[in-house]
Amino acid sequence: MIMIFNGINNQTVEITIINYQFPNKKDDDWDKNWLNIYLKVKNDVGNWQTIDPSLTTWEVKEIIDWFNILSKDLVPKDLKLNFTEPNLSFELFENSYGSLKMFRINFNLESRPQSAIDHKEYYVDCSADNLELKRIADDLKIELDKYPER
Repeated sequence: MIMIFNGINNQTVEITIINYQFPNKKDDDWDKNWLNIYLKVKNDVGNWQTIDPSLTTWEVKEIIDWFNILSKDLVPKDLKLNFTEPNLSFELFENSYGSLKMFRINFNLESRPQSAIDHKEYYVDCSADNLELKRIADDLKIELDKYPER
């Protein structure tokens, strides 16, 4: 299943878990839970696709929990989600507690386009109501269920 974030100005971010980075790994809890993440970004500055082991199973679960909290009109503990690999981050805009939540998906390092300029920021801003936030969380959970923590 492809998880699609609909950004403002018809921008989109598709996120799919491709596989574990080390599908045959039996030991080392950390290494065996890294996931290869496919991104397809249609952005105001261009379109690109990447595949990189940028999230762990635990981090995807953290994203799911974050969107579930937002869908219930609750304020998450962290307004910004950063991960072990700084390729992706999610950031809730501070004044975003009404019916529409505004958040940003930031792309860094291997999650940027190949033609990326070092000091330029790459991101997609999104707005979503509670129903859409719940859909995001549910779709990510369906995606993660295929790759459980090992």
